[in-house]
Amino acid sequence: MKKLLYLLTIALIVSCAADETFEKVYIPHVINPGETFNEYPSEKDSAITFNIHHEKTGKPLGANPNIWYDVMFGDTLVKIQTDKANPNKTNGKFIRGKFMNTQKTSLLVQIADDFGLRAKFYLISLKNHDLSIAELRRQTTQEGDLNYIGLIHLGSEGYLINNDFLINPVNSKVYFLKRENPEERIQGQYLLKSPDKGTLVFMRPYSLYQVNYQNDEAMTVPFGIDPGQPGLYMYIQENYVWKTKKPGLSFLLEDKNTLATN
Repeated sequence: MKKLLYLLTIALIVSCAADETFEKVYIPHVINPGETFNEYPSEKDSAITFNIHHEKTGKPLGANPNIWYDVMFGDTLVKIQTDKANPNKTNGKFIRGKFMNTQKTSLLVQIADDFGLRAKFYLISLKNHDLSIAELRRQTTQEGDLNYIGLIHLGSEGYLINNDFLINPVNSKVYFLKRENPEERIQGQYLLKSPDKGTLVFMRPYSLYQVNYQNDEAMTVPFGIDPGQPGLYMYIQENYVWKTKKPGLSFLLEDKNTLATN
């Protein structure tokens, strides 16, 4: 009997130890141009996973009301210090989680806080057998219109973040979009992309700001219609054409032939 009780006690201890979850707070760094996020794991590396939870009380946290995610690195719950000056300000709840590479070693997350869909974005990535967390932020002295902050899925090209970054999950590369004004993120509503998928077009009042994220070139083109009027895409189709300066570099310009006949 004593031997049986001893074995049951050992089994219970082992079971509790196996189910134990640890927490670790990570201090993020601001993303650097050219930083890579495509590391391949070794057999000894822990996996990055995320789990879905349902919030039973409180206000909605993001795009999906009452749903949030946590992130695990092996058996460790990942928390982020969201304020560099305040070690007590940490968060381990996220309103979205998307892997940015096929080997699942880089995860795009958005923190769950009072800013909702305008909350901070981070890349949680495996680097040198540990986690490295990069905050997707660039120095900005003029906030501009906060309606242009958020995430837009661009299909196979990846994700547009805060009109400032494009993340391509094919090569796990983060592109810094060239700003029209260096002191603020692009002030315009994303409209469309070029057929070669390298140029993004943003609608501004009476102009189109276009940036080629692959070649880091940009152009502002006058636009002869109030963007609030109906028939916007029809007007573009009838009066603008894509013109290629060189392979992989196209911009949307006025069709002079069409304008001459109007």
